[in-house]
Amino acid sequence: MSFIHARVWMPFPTSEQRAQRRSRTYPAAMASTDTEQARSRFFVARRRIAHGLETQRARIMSRTAQASRLFGGTDHEVTDLTGDPGNDLDYYVYELARLRELTHAINKTFDYPAEIVCALASFDQAIPRLRSIRNPLTHPSNDNRLDGVAWFDSVVRLLPNGSVEYLVDPRYEHHDAALELSRALGTYLQADLSK
Repeated sequence: MSFIHARVWMPFPTSEQRAQRRSRTYPAAMASTDTEQARSRFFVARRRIAHGLETQRARIMSRTAQASRLFGGTDHEVTDLTGDPGNDLDYYVYELARLRELTHAINKTFDYPAEIVCALASFDQAIPRLRSIRNPLTHPSNDNRLDGVAWFDSVVRLLPNGSVEYLVDPRYEHHDAALELSRALGTYLQADLSK
């Protein structure tokens, strides 16, 4: 097998050429008026999001289970996650936000079905700080929104009295709330697909 190496002189684009590339306009995506097609699209999106939530949760739980313990066997045992960048938690938060945005799209498309509105309200009540952590993770900025936030096997805000406020905890109720919303969406979307 042989390889051909070619040198091609490619001039750097001028500032005008770069500006033209940035200013290209693309046709706006049109929302479908076909509700059957919308249900199918939303159902696929819900399945992908649910899989993402389960995958990230499993990675978080596995990482925590394999981490070393400090003060093992005492009342003060701590899981040592030193050096872990927390990316799986970030992705878990993103998937929660995607689930929430999918729910809004379904509500808008299908004229706010009562069961989905109630399911979203329950989800928002279970994870009330989701937006407060999701926005600064998605849109980094030079402000204090992440000051006092720590990543362990959950995302917490460290409080002055030494306690923590759980912003997103994939281990327990927050994950259960996400699964419940996902199930409600799946049931609603599948109802008319199966007819």
